[in-house]
Amino acid sequence: MRTLFLHIGFHKTGSSALQLALKQSTKLLSSKGIEFLSLGKKGSSSRTVDFQKKNGRMSYRLNRRLSDLLASSRGDNVVVSAEHLCFLHTFEDIDSLYKECRRFFDRCQVVVYLRRQDLQAFSFKRQAARAAAPDVSPSSLLFGHCEGAFPHLNTDLMVYFDYFSKLKIWAAVFGGTALNVRDFSAEFLREGDVVSDFCSLLGVNFCIPSVRVNEGVGRKEFLLTNKLIELGVSKSEIKKIKPMMRLEVSEPFPAKVEAERFFRRFECCNKSLNSHFLKHSSGLAFSDDFSGYPEEGNDYLTLQDLSSWLPQILSAGVRHPQQLRDALLRESLQSLMGEYLENPLLLRELEGIMRCLSPVIKDKPVDVPRLWSLRS
Repeated sequence: MRTLFLHIGFHKTGSSALQLALKQSTKLLSSKGIEFLSLGKKGSSSRTVDFQKKNGRMSYRLNRRLSDLLASSRGDNVVVSAEHLCFLHTFEDIDSLYKECRRFFDRCQVVVYLRRQDLQAFSFKRQAARAAAPDVSPSSLLFGHCEGAFPHLNTDLMVYFDYFSKLKIWAAVFGGTALNVRDFSAEFLREGDVVSDFCSLLGVNFCIPSVRVNEGVGRKEFLLTNKLIELGVSKSEIKKIKPMMRLEVSEPFPAKVEAERFFRRFECCNKSLNSHFLKHSSGLAFSDDFSGYPEEGNDYLTLQDLSSWLPQILSAGVRHPQQLRDALLRESLQSLMGEYLENPLLLRELEGIMRCLSPVIKDKPVDVPRLWSLRS
């Protein structure tokens, strides 16, 4: 009997570390009767899923790479890890995947790791800031580049974070006993590690060495990348500024109240998740302890930040340094103006400062300018 162990993510649940560890231990796994297949050098097979954004909505499609990958297998116990498979959320797509798997295997075990929505969202949004342009990665397409730790929720994001509705379909197609749902929290993972935990699900009595993969970005890179992309600054210009962004490695954090508010948006589906797939004493599938967050966040760009960072930005070699400086200042001042609508004198002073900035940008004083002239 041939068995396929299919790891489907989710994103930001140690998938990259798990894949790299499996890839580096291919020979060891093979000696124990387990064949690890992958499309990439680092162990990922996520290129089996195509994704695009059209008319403002995300779409995902299984491509032929998975079938070709499975057809190349020779072992009786085969492992494939592809976190983009967690994007699939319709019966038709998941059923199509199941039929492909059953063409080559008698039995399928689906492994999925889940992370509390606020923790997952913040981590995935940070990953989007590694790029220097919008829409170049699934995290960028799905989360966008708005300010703050959390994305603005839309239909696509509600579908993505509704773990229960998605897993209900996976269970219906593959069978309830084929689905292994795990909480990506150290207290629930074997030895507190996703690699050790995954090996235990394979039914083997050995461990493979764990590895660490850091895909996050520091606070400066997180704040500036998102802001520059939102302003429409070109990829080539952002790349010039990237080195100075990475000089600071302090961590961004949202405020405790914001994290809890984001998590509570999924309270209904998490109650169902708790009843069917991932039981927790909170009744919400995950811990409801938010004490790890600070009372005050640092996930928004401030004028104090700009006063420290502008000299480095302006010396990075961008083509229109004054225009870029003033656009960044205008954005922060506009946010500040919203706090003082009941103070006419201060509001007039702030408006005066706004009018002094970027006279070559012909936007209304309270509008955020789009720096189309900076696009390549």
